[in-house]
Amino acid sequence: MKHTPLDVRHQEFSNTLSGYSKKDVREFLTSVAEDLEEYERAGRSNQERIAQLEAQVNELRQGEETLKRAVVSAERIANEMKLNAEREASLRIKNAEHQAQTLLQEAENQKEQLLREALNKARDIRVEMERLRSQRSMFASQFKALLQSHMENIDRGEDKGT
Repeated sequence: MKHTPLDVRHQEFSNTLSGYSKKDVREFLTSVAEDLEEYERAGRSNQERIAQLEAQVNELRQGEETLKRAVVSAERIANEMKLNAEREASLRIKNAEHQAQTLLQEAENQKEQLLREALNKARDIRVEMERLRSQRSMFASQFKALLQSHMENIDRGEDKGT
């Protein structure tokens, strides 16, 4: 059975002839009651402190759980971001390769077009050169004939004048 300090303070003992001194018993009981009161206060204080610490432990555990969830979530998000970045990089590389292939094809087409145009111009220039050579040759022949005709006229004029 548990005794309280109040029980100790109000405890009464029966009187006997050769019993204890009431004064000494009362002083002892008072001293024990005070000690019990102090222990009881300390116990309540300890219980309150324990309750506070348990509440803090629970808060810390909740915080730890929240932190664990946040870390797991952050890892998941980081992995997703990494995968998305890898996918985007892959798509950009494919797009760049496609653009490069398109540009190469366009450059090849332009080269072929320019080559055709250059060949056509070269052919046109050759044709024009041939025409000009022909005209020069014809001009030279006509000029020679004209000169010969004039020379003959000059020769005839000298023959007449002599």
